[in-house]
Amino acid sequence: MAEVLSSTSAPNGGNVPVTASSASRPPKPNQPRPPPLHELYALPAPIRTLPLPTFYPNNPLSLIQLVWAWTRQVLSPPPAEPSVVWEGVWSPESGSVNVFDEKAMRALWEQGFYGKGNLSRSEPNWLKREKVRRGVLQAHVSEELTESRRAERFRMKWERAKAEQEAIRRIRMEEVREAILARPRAQEVVSDISLSESRTWSAPVGPAELLSLPNSPVELKASAVSPPQPSTPAMVVLEGQNGDQSSPAAGPNGSVNGEQAVADPPPSILSPETRSPNGMPKTPNNTTKGQTLKRKKSVRFSPRVESTIYQLLDPPSLHHAALNDRANGSVDEPSPLDRELAALPGSGVTYSAQNGKEKDVEASSSALPHSEEEGEEIKEDMEHLQLVAEEAFFLVFGLGALKVLDPATRSPMDVPALFQAFRRNSKFPPLSLDELRPDDGFLVHYAVYHHFRSLGWVPRPGIKFGMDWMLYARGPVFDHAEFGIRVMPSYTHPWWKASGQEMPSKSWPWLHAMVRVLAHVQKSLVLVYVDIPPPPAFEEAMSKGPAEVFKLYKIREVMIKRWSGNRNR
Repeated sequence: MAEVLSSTSAPNGGNVPVTASSASRPPKPNQPRPPPLHELYALPAPIRTLPLPTFYPNNPLSLIQLVWAWTRQVLSPPPAEPSVVWEGVWSPESGSVNVFDEKAMRALWEQGFYGKGNLSRSEPNWLKREKVRRGVLQAHVSEELTESRRAERFRMKWERAKAEQEAIRRIRMEEVREAILARPRAQEVVSDISLSESRTWSAPVGPAELLSLPNSPVELKASAVSPPQPSTPAMVVLEGQNGDQSSPAAGPNGSVNGEQAVADPPPSILSPETRSPNGMPKTPNNTTKGQTLKRKKSVRFSPRVESTIYQLLDPPSLHHAALNDRANGSVDEPSPLDRELAALPGSGVTYSAQNGKEKDVEASSSALPHSEEEGEEIKEDMEHLQLVAEEAFFLVFGLGALKVLDPATRSPMDVPALFQAFRRNSKFPPLSLDELRPDDGFLVHYAVYHHFRSLGWVPRPGIKFGMDWMLYARGPVFDHAEFGIRVMPSYTHPWWKASGQEMPSKSWPWLHAMVRVLAHVQKSLVLVYVDIPPPPAFEEAMSKGPAEVFKLYKIREVMIKRWSGNRNR
């Protein structure tokens, strides 16, 4: 049912709109404030470091503090890091590592922003969103804020378009009024018809109204006395070409023999001499023998055509218009188009016949089904954390904070086995061991990922912007990404040229497209060239382990910025 709006007096003397549903809700309990972001995301990695205090030569007390901290760590060393090793399960189907433990999910996200929730855009907070949606928890989530901003922008654009249409309509009405006043022969007509405020004329939108428009000031004055009724089907007379006369009935498409319809003069302007007793024009009697008599055909248009005509000020979407009317508290009589929209299956709009007014507009606010009742506590979290291959291997190989389990045996996979599994699944279908090359996707992209992680950046997958990686200075919670990374394999070693390796080539439109996309979102493009080692050196390093393999890859960075002559003078 539609919500009833009431107003209550605010402490400052204003009126605050209160809905009936919100008035019946219990008061919100005092929720403890969450910790600040800089405290919640204090650790940049899932390991803890204990640096020694800084020594100042001009301050002797700093030397004492340094000696004390060093002695304490030597006598009672802290536990080895990482103190907690989390678990994940390798998924060859998706090419990712899935983490199902809730504590591990929060730890990996809050300590380095690793992975994403499979039911969320980025942060794994599906459980929190569901609690907020069902009213169990009073909190703010980023997805809800994003949806509210999108709805506000859509409403603003719709109102702006409506105001523009209103302005255009007023301008056109003024132009028509000025044109009528400027005609000397129309002075008498203007004094008698549509300029008076007591009468309102509507624009002709159907075939019946268009065919009944007057063609002269005399007809216009006569139609002011008895305007045509839009609900009555129009009688249209067609001029025949072969001298035969058809019956008044027409086909379902409103035409006879494909001939064009021509409006007949209104009966009010026909003289008595040219009218028959039944109101139809008389046939001329002065036709000579052998002369073809011009007979006329009649066509009737179905009144159902009017239901498919859109008004000038109709919104782009009637469904969104109904939602907007409900949000603003203004609900009017539904039009026939609204009735037809409600009759369509899956439209999400329903109307009640009570008093001819709209009573309810239903729209799904979430893509997930409402399987639980409102206010009921959720028993389990249906979301898990997804780690791409580069993130998982960095946590296993670079930090040692994660162990990956084999999906079949549930036993931990060692680094060489995980290294080969990630290389084989870097393409689809998976590659065989004989097809692995030094320039496979996992090796090249992990070299770039490890490079920027070691420099303190937070790389995140950049498929949303057509990039390989997006670089954050601190993380997606604090700020937006500053750079977009595009990985470019480079075959600069002489061995590749001697073996006839084709160098990858890119076109200028490809480069301009990436620069344009990133410039639109205020980011800079960085082309990262990775020098691919020759296969003989690669095979020799593979026998020693992944650490020796990645030493062969050299990385060069080239930042490209869009230059505009008007802005960069």
